[in-house]
Amino acid sequence: MQNTLKSTYRNFVRKPVTSLINLGGLALSLSMVIVLAIYTYSELTTDQFHKNGSRVYLYSDSGNLPRIYTPGVLKENIDQNIPEVESTLRLAGTWEAPVFQVENQEPISSDLLFADPSFFTFFSYKAVEGNPEVALTEPLTLVITKTLAGKLFGSQSAIGKIVKLNNGKTLTVKAVIAEPTANSSLSFSALTSMATRQLVMPNEAEFKVWPFCLFQTFVLLKEGTNPEAVAPKIAALFPPDMKTKKSEAKLTPFNKLYFTQFSLFNARYLHCGDRTKVMILLLVAALVLIIALVNFVNISSSQWVERVHQIGTLKIAGASRWNIFFRVITETFLVFLISVMVSVLLIALLVPRFSEYTGIQFRLSLIFSFNFMVVSIAGALLLSLLFSLIPALQLSGSKAIDNLKKGISKRARKQTFNSILVTTQFAIAIVLIAFTMLVQKQVDFGSNNLGMNQENIAGIKLTPELMAKKDVLKKLIAQNPNVKQISYAQYFPGEIISHWETKTTGQGEEKPVSYDTFNADASFFKTAGLELIQGRLFSDDFSTDANKVVINECFIRENKLSNPLGTKFLSMNGIVFEIVGVVRDFHYQSYNKPILPLAIRNEPFSTYCLISMQTGNYGALKQTVQDIEAKGKSLSPSYPVAVAFFDQAVQHMYESELQFRRTFSLFAGCAIVICCMGILAMSLFACQRRIKEIGIRKVNGARVAEVMVMLNNDFVKWVAIAFVIALPIAYFVMHKWLEGFAYKTDLSWWIFGLAGLLALGIALLTVSWQSWKAATRNPVEALRYE
Repeated sequence: MQNTLKSTYRNFVRKPVTSLINLGGLALSLSMVIVLAIYTYSELTTDQFHKNGSRVYLYSDSGNLPRIYTPGVLKENIDQNIPEVESTLRLAGTWEAPVFQVENQEPISSDLLFADPSFFTFFSYKAVEGNPEVALTEPLTLVITKTLAGKLFGSQSAIGKIVKLNNGKTLTVKAVIAEPTANSSLSFSALTSMATRQLVMPNEAEFKVWPFCLFQTFVLLKEGTNPEAVAPKIAALFPPDMKTKKSEAKLTPFNKLYFTQFSLFNARYLHCGDRTKVMILLLVAALVLIIALVNFVNISSSQWVERVHQIGTLKIAGASRWNIFFRVITETFLVFLISVMVSVLLIALLVPRFSEYTGIQFRLSLIFSFNFMVVSIAGALLLSLLFSLIPALQLSGSKAIDNLKKGISKRARKQTFNSILVTTQFAIAIVLIAFTMLVQKQVDFGSNNLGMNQENIAGIKLTPELMAKKDVLKKLIAQNPNVKQISYAQYFPGEIISHWETKTTGQGEEKPVSYDTFNADASFFKTAGLELIQGRLFSDDFSTDANKVVINECFIRENKLSNPLGTKFLSMNGIVFEIVGVVRDFHYQSYNKPILPLAIRNEPFSTYCLISMQTGNYGALKQTVQDIEAKGKSLSPSYPVAVAFFDQAVQHMYESELQFRRTFSLFAGCAIVICCMGILAMSLFACQRRIKEIGIRKVNGARVAEVMVMLNNDFVKWVAIAFVIALPIAYFVMHKWLEGFAYKTDLSWWIFGLAGLLALGIALLTVSWQSWKAATRNPVEALRYE
């Protein structure tokens, strides 16, 4: 073993450039594979840590998109009528992020979840302080996470401490829980009881009247119960006017909830993942590993061919066939093992920056676990056996005399094999380059085609104090000369949009209508830059406009209205609305989702003050925002006040796509770098192999350019073949990916052409440096040692 280590070290020193390329490419690729493998594992095992998770189900009725909003009264009906259900749990979020305040401290915004006392029977969370299992049985009690406890109370014990909610009711902390170490679809910082909800958000009807669907209902089934048999029974509990088809009722397993797409409005505590994106990133990791392994095979095979003479000498010195076989396997294993160690070091150093750039949270502790170490060593051993077995058998089984004559290598077959491998590399690189450009094009398409203004629009989230002083706030803000337009609305990009299902009223047959809706004043349309195509907008000059609405084009199509203007329909609380205008469709939600029917109501209640500014100067814009923020804080000293920009909120709406773009681009770029490293190594071997030929050609008058063309010719040919292979693969993959978007960019031909040109340019830039060095070398030096 000692001799093998010495031999490995000497061979590394003898060919430092190619050895570093080999080791560096493997280490870089393995670090990416490890990061994405752990990320994928974390995503695919979301919610697996709950003790009773396999028996927990979420009730929904499924249409085109499952609806998870159920009445508060459903719980007691399930408990009384369905024996297969062991327990029922209601959860509900808040429409606005609540404000918590501890005495003599600044208020902070956080999230809050209302839950029944059975919450900790359904879900497993580690208690840090107190007993969370009994903490939700009383009103005005609070369970908080360890992170929130640190923000509110520092290092002090939180149990028994008083927290003021929204500058009103006081809650007592009864328990502190730790955030889960594994990935979870549930996201919250504080829990309080349903009894508390009845005090801080008094609405008796939501717990007694069936049409008030504001809760998510989870059921804990008894062991051995078939969820498909229980779902129709729950659907049958609804009153006749609310019944859905029993076939549409569904119980979704909680451990599969993360990758299920739901119609979410106020359920902010539920987070969904995208299995397609996870699989794409895992595929990228596999492609990166393939590129690195291709490099390893090409470089290692060339190195072993050059060491045939050394093997012959060892055999003459008495080395057995087993010794040679073991030496080859061991050297390869050492390369893979060192690569794994270097990759772990790279991960430890770069993961914080990686997480900051991509938004992907990575648990670094996993790579230092015993299981990871066992898997890493086993993986290194498996790869070393896989990629060294054939050369080990060839070298150990060859004759010493043939080794000394360098007769083991069949050059033509080896060159063909290497050409196939390099062509494969280029094909993968072209697919990755093309896909990267498409991802960028799709993100740009979505964020730049909303159908509404984004630039220089800011919004203040209205606190209860600002809501009571809206007129004063508007007058103060209007004093700034850079403010062009001020409006009040319930809308801000990425915020919750209500969904109503009612019916038309008045003359003629009543028809059901389904639509999203929010409040806005008459100035909103000009502030947002919406285009009127029929009728008129609201007007402050008409007192009769109080119950008027403006709809989008989709409202007409989906609800099949032949003459929309003047059509009247009911609101959820029975008010009759009349349509007075139609605006062109615009993306008020992410472009990943289809545009839905929308009704903009002319009602006074609003949650945002929107300000359109007319300055393009950054300094003036910054000063204007600071002035607006200061005026807001002067009117609302008890609540945090912040100004947010429209375009930043739009970017946040597409955070998932931006995260995917950054991650994919980063890994695709690393794959191309690894590909370049392999090409550089191949060009080094090609120049060394043809050094005598280059010298002879130069002695006979060949110019530097001609020699470079000769050396680059093979690489150009490989890129051309790779482009032909990559073209249909890239088109298929990119076309399938675009199918997941409701609104998508065109699959332009120039993406493929530019990807091929970039691959060719990368190859030529990589090879030409080494080709130029070989072509400008003094031919006498090349021929002297031949």
